[in-house]
Amino acid sequence: MKKLYITVACMLLILAGGIIFINNKEKKEFVKDTCYLLNTVVEQKWYGKNREKTINEVYDALSEFENKFSSYIKTSEISVINSMAGIKPVAISDETYHLLKKAKEYSLKSQNCFDITILPLVELWGITSQNPNVPQKENIDKMLKLVGAENLILKEDENGSKTAFLKEKGMGLDLGGIAKGFAVDMVKEIAEKNKVKGYVSLGGNLMVIGKKPNGDDMKFGVRNPRGSQNEYIGIVDLDGYTMATTGDYERFFVDEKGDRYHHVLDLKTGYPTDKGLISVTVISKNGGLADCMSTWIFNDGLDNLGKYLNQDEFYIIAVDDELNIYVSPAYKDKFIFEDASGKFSMKDYNIG
Repeated sequence: MKKLYITVACMLLILAGGIIFINNKEKKEFVKDTCYLLNTVVEQKWYGKNREKTINEVYDALSEFENKFSSYIKTSEISVINSMAGIKPVAISDETYHLLKKAKEYSLKSQNCFDITILPLVELWGITSQNPNVPQKENIDKMLKLVGAENLILKEDENGSKTAFLKEKGMGLDLGGIAKGFAVDMVKEIAEKNKVKGYVSLGGNLMVIGKKPNGDDMKFGVRNPRGSQNEYIGIVDLDGYTMATTGDYERFFVDEKGDRYHHVLDLKTGYPTDKGLISVTVISKNGGLADCMSTWIFNDGLDNLGKYLNQDEFYIIAVDDELNIYVSPAYKDKFIFEDASGKFSMKDYNIG
């Protein structure tokens, strides 16, 4: 497991994602906890009377969430659905049904930019495993035929019982591109119930509520996708929002030829996406949407970025492979551009 954070000039960086926490000196008015859940580092920090209660409730809720939705746990509902692919429907909980229904909806709308049935392709590459490899093209093409959210059948009978079924044997669900967003939405409900302020970080997903007790904003840095782990390209204030980042620098491997392969796979080719973007950050009040859209937009590429920049439900901070930064017009006043490297440029979107 990677070390969770590095302290450099009062700056904290979550290594698993694209987030840097900018902290000034403050009194011990908070409680902070770090653990490993949902296959990533989880950090939470809360201010308020119920801060310790919130830490415990969040840990319990995320543990239960993982036991339902992780494809790494054989007894999870997702793993059971995968094991029964092409065989029979599986009874599922209301929570799993709701998540899968929304995730399927996003998958179908994305037109091959995001799909929760990507597991066969992910496992073929094994980029996050101990033995990543570059598969043969014929095997990639074979796995691509098993990807398609339209073949996830969700049903609810007159008694309210719910089932999920993957139509083809060999299909599999991987919720890595959306589950953490739903998880931070769940944490937000807990924090609001307990009337605490603070944040939770799940890898590249960050949810923030409120300000510090002294009234200062909680500032966060957007990581430099081509810099060291403590460099950032801008600062944001996320009170009430979730920020999710997808980048080509997060998980990758280099083969014996020196070629680099990152973990975001193009659902049209089966290979790592190479469409001009190296980092996409999405900021939204809806954590599931932010998580999904960061992958969706990354896969859709630079040429199509314009259609996402003026959406009402989310804001974007995107970086292309020439180190240009594009920010949603409605968010420009909230994004403080700071680049110590001098390599990045703010740019208005104008792709023909």
